[in-house]
Amino acid sequence: MKEQLFQQHVEPGTFIQLKGEPYQQYVNNGHGQEFIDCSLTFSHLVDSTNYRTYIKTVIAKNEPLLEPLLKEDGYYTLDGKIKHGQNLTFSEAFSLGTFVCAALNKPLHTELANRIQNLGPHETHLLQATSLLSALSAKEAYVGLTSEEIAGIVAATVSLDTVVHVNTKDALIGFGGMGGDRGYPMNGEKTKLFSLSTLAAIATAVETPVMKHHSYPNTSKVAGQSAIEAYGARSDFHSLTAFNQVLQETNLIMTSCHDTRSLHTLSHRLKGETINHVIGPLGFTTSPDTIIHGMIGVNEKIHPELIIQALGYLHEYGFQTYGNSVAYFGTDLRSEVRELLDPVVYQHDNDIKKHIAIDEVAPPPYITIAAFRKDGQNIGSFTLYPEDFYPSEILREINPDDLRIHNTRDGILNANNDAITGTDTSKTRYLAMTIGLALFTKDCLKFADSIDVNTRRVNPLYLRACTQKAYELLQKGEAKDKLLQYVESTQRYAGGRI
Repeated sequence: MKEQLFQQHVEPGTFIQLKGEPYQQYVNNGHGQEFIDCSLTFSHLVDSTNYRTYIKTVIAKNEPLLEPLLKEDGYYTLDGKIKHGQNLTFSEAFSLGTFVCAALNKPLHTELANRIQNLGPHETHLLQATSLLSALSAKEAYVGLTSEEIAGIVAATVSLDTVVHVNTKDALIGFGGMGGDRGYPMNGEKTKLFSLSTLAAIATAVETPVMKHHSYPNTSKVAGQSAIEAYGARSDFHSLTAFNQVLQETNLIMTSCHDTRSLHTLSHRLKGETINHVIGPLGFTTSPDTIIHGMIGVNEKIHPELIIQALGYLHEYGFQTYGNSVAYFGTDLRSEVRELLDPVVYQHDNDIKKHIAIDEVAPPPYITIAAFRKDGQNIGSFTLYPEDFYPSEILREINPDDLRIHNTRDGILNANNDAITGTDTSKTRYLAMTIGLALFTKDCLKFADSIDVNTRRVNPLYLRACTQKAYELLQKGEAKDKLLQYVESTQRYAGGRI
């Protein structure tokens, strides 16, 4: 496989080049087999986007945020603060993200290696980067990350490590999820749901432009990238033009963290999570001025409201532009628990955290907790009940047992097909709930009566209308048609064809 990079006459852009499937694979392109390599795609994008010149400009623009690395003690400044139990500022978190990415991204390392204070050989740099991510992961588990820490690391990733930025004048709905679902019990074992956010992104693109940023599975059986590629879609675009063409033709673009940045190479080499699950859902590969309506699924480690606050920092500092957005997790509860609405109380209540089952909208009969960004402000957290999406007579059509899938690749992929084609009523109705929330957030949250801040409930008339629209487009086959259109378009533009 090393010979492939040489034969393609492209300089490797990453220090860690992931080997074997799914990172390296052969696909049938209709004329024979074609070799795909994530590291090779990343390297092509480095060249075609003039990334090496781009990062010089971004580094110069953000030098004040890099002072902990360039003017203080580098790694030791950041490590010391974490080990003394202190929270990082936005600047320190930005510096930490930059330090980690510079250990993985070759062009970024070239620009910064001679400027970072107290930087040792690259082997030491990589070990220190791993140490910082592990320290933050421990902080996340035992103390909690702050919204500034989340935003700072995301800002470094999207501005310095991301080698392509899709640009469009139209606002996008951006789907992202943390993963790490606990699932719901069935016959004594934990089950998985199907690929909700991936299928919802496809279906929502029938109505409005959509971006989803995802990856191959690390600790699960199926992730967003593997789910879409199972249908024949491609992710290996070698130019910004290719990304923009697919988006223009289909109203949809799904970008791979493996192809567009280096950060995820470390956690996938380690075969375990650090804090990439926090960065990925917010790390949209868009230009800073592209408006994003975020649809962010989170697991029990982060309260949804912290994500909304992080979006505010990213918007304020000019790294991303956010319109009305929502972050949410699904519970195993059937009625509201007030502690779930308070991010400070939630952070220190491990018993409450045990009730978070998925980083998705909860299936009936369970409730969802959602935090909203509305008109540029964090407006707090709200409880979404199943009856906010559907009237009771329709809810009776949904059999909860039909939604619980054995955690196998084939089981999840078969369920995906049943949901998006409308052939399984329970799965299709449930999928429509996520699409409905996306349409509600983009199109209805702007209305004055869309929410009630006193009762912490949303207006069910709006949410039901959006969910019904979503169900109808699934039943009519529009989502399936959109999937086929996306597959065809990605096959046409992938692999350096333009």
